[in-house]
Amino acid sequence: MIDIYPYNASTPANCPRCGAESKDAGELFFQGTHVLAEQNCSDCGLDFYVTLPIGHAALYPVVCARDGRYARYNRQEGSWMALPLIRSFQKDAGAEVEIALLQPNPGGELLLVNCLDSCFGHVFTKLWNVYLLKKQYPFKTLAVLLPARCCWLITDSEVEIWSVDLPLEELGKGVQGLDAWVKEQFKRFASVALSEVPVHPPLEGLDVDEILQARPFDLEDFEKLPLQLTFIWRSDRFWLNSRLLDLLYKASIKFGFQFLVRDMICFRQVHLLGRLRKRIQNALPEARFLVTGLNTSARFPKGWEDERVPHIVESVERRWNEIFRTSQVVIGVHGSHMLIPTALAAGFVEILPRHKVPHLTEDIGQQHGGRLGPFLGRFVDEFSSPRLVAHHVLSMVKGFGRVYGADCMEVQKKQKAIGVEREAFNYW
Repeated sequence: MIDIYPYNASTPANCPRCGAESKDAGELFFQGTHVLAEQNCSDCGLDFYVTLPIGHAALYPVVCARDGRYARYNRQEGSWMALPLIRSFQKDAGAEVEIALLQPNPGGELLLVNCLDSCFGHVFTKLWNVYLLKKQYPFKTLAVLLPARCCWLITDSEVEIWSVDLPLEELGKGVQGLDAWVKEQFKRFASVALSEVPVHPPLEGLDVDEILQARPFDLEDFEKLPLQLTFIWRSDRFWLNSRLLDLLYKASIKFGFQFLVRDMICFRQVHLLGRLRKRIQNALPEARFLVTGLNTSARFPKGWEDERVPHIVESVERRWNEIFRTSQVVIGVHGSHMLIPTALAAGFVEILPRHKVPHLTEDIGQQHGGRLGPFLGRFVDEFSSPRLVAHHVLSMVKGFGRVYGADCMEVQKKQKAIGVEREAFNYW
């Protein structure tokens, strides 16, 4: 936790222009995704900001002049986070937005969790900390800064919600008026501490049912329920199984002609999904195939039930969650859109682009232990064929009973051994 009200200036930094040690000016600035400490260089006099070590900024700190002209950050690994922050000082942050206080609580000691982010996956994983902190500090008031479209993910009526009504993609540009609004809220409390918001909190302490209001797939029903397989569509990341098309799509992003190739890229993915369905259905004719996600432009062949939408609202999220929680397997390309499906479905096959290998598990919400973890959680290369993906799906479906039974027996043995040890202890 970082004490921010009252704030004790203690954030060390070096000037982004001359490198000299600076002094903390004793003020914080709530930019949006980031909370910044105001600094002044003791040598050259430059006024600048340094990110507080919360969320991804704890991994990739940024030091930036207030006009964005000078900056220090990890250019190899942290550019994706630093550049939007720097640009937010160089360009107009846009119109002020509506910021609302929902579920207000009385004063006291406040814990604040900043979940603002331009990526839904980051918002969702940051939000897990709210539920963990609620259990850890039950006698403190908890508040969460949250995009308005994600407020439905807070199911605890005792948690204050500071709702920012701005599209996720706009949050990286900063939120005008946020700093003054947040500091006005602080006056209601005796003290305020800011959560460091670990971006990879432990899954073991999380109750997915509580967070999503949807119970994950019960593995006892894996072979009892009708077989359902769901593909999670994403309109900006594709399974192509072609090095040539992959190169073309990356070039289109770099040189700005995606609109010229998008239809062809979508058609290619639809074609691969058609081949995948045929291979699986030949072995499992009773299987039901669904697709969820954004963008409804590409038409699917017969056999796929298309549940995609052009825009997401809460009712769509909840309908999709019902689909995921009744799916034996979900399939999709790596990305934040896989977090909720993998948390609710029994198993998954994730198609992993090679440049995303260092981020292998960041979009996975599955909580299975023992042998079931790797058995029901599969990763395949981005150039994998429909034959290979189908092979993994069939292996999971046909081999489930054998692995699940063995895993249950192992758990029972451990429980029995613990029981024997307890009896021996009680005897002596």
